[in-house]
Amino acid sequence: MSVFYNRRVDRPDEVNIRIFPKYDDAEIIKVGNPGLQPQFTNSFEFGFKNSWNKGYFYGAAYHRISDGTISRIATTVDNSNLIYNISQNAGKSYNTGIEVVINQEITDKINVNLNLNGYYNQIDAFTVVNKYPIENTFTATQQEIYSGNIKLNTNFKFWKNSEVQLTAIYLAPDIIPQGTIDSRFSLDFGVKKGIQKGKAELFLNATDLLNTMVIKKKIEGNNFSYTATDYYETQVIRFGYNYKF
Repeated sequence: MSVFYNRRVDRPDEVNIRIFPKYDDAEIIKVGNPGLQPQFTNSFEFGFKNSWNKGYFYGAAYHRISDGTISRIATTVDNSNLIYNISQNAGKSYNTGIEVVINQEITDKINVNLNLNGYYNQIDAFTVVNKYPIENTFTATQQEIYSGNIKLNTNFKFWKNSEVQLTAIYLAPDIIPQGTIDSRFSLDFGVKKGIQKGKAELFLNATDLLNTMVIKKKIEGNNFSYTATDYYETQVIRFGYNYKF
């Protein structure tokens, strides 16, 4: 059994404090906030691990409290159609859940690792003042949701000095300050082959094979709402050679 306490600080990055406007869309302008404060997170976790022949079980209950949650808050000004996404500290958020990890060597050629995570997510009501292009106020009510994610990682050793890995990840719908985010799914694949008496290897891997790790968000503002679909460069294929000196 184990008990953990962790205090983490997430400081604003350069993009979050950049004062130069950037168009994400013809009607959506992203602007940083030089007055942004760090986000602090306190985490408490109680875990239990039980090992057996060629496998183990790990379960944990956790509670996390984030203060000064860093997020972008969208507002409009007067009768303009432009939406301004400004970096802000959106108050407190809480995350309470249970995580389970099961690792098992099924045969001498197949190993499976399953990670299950279910949690209750709450974002407190908050009020922020966006100062660009003119001062305006946004107030959000409390949000809450039950959500979770699943990760399955499988390793295969079918040939001598070779290994194949297949990873599937599912993220359930969740909430974000001022809105919601839809479910996402990703499938990754990799294979490597040891050569030159173990001193080198050839590898081929691909992330997000089906190009499904698309982030869809719905944002609710004062007298407006919008849906954003973000496609990142998650679908990548790499082929390479490693040599160990």
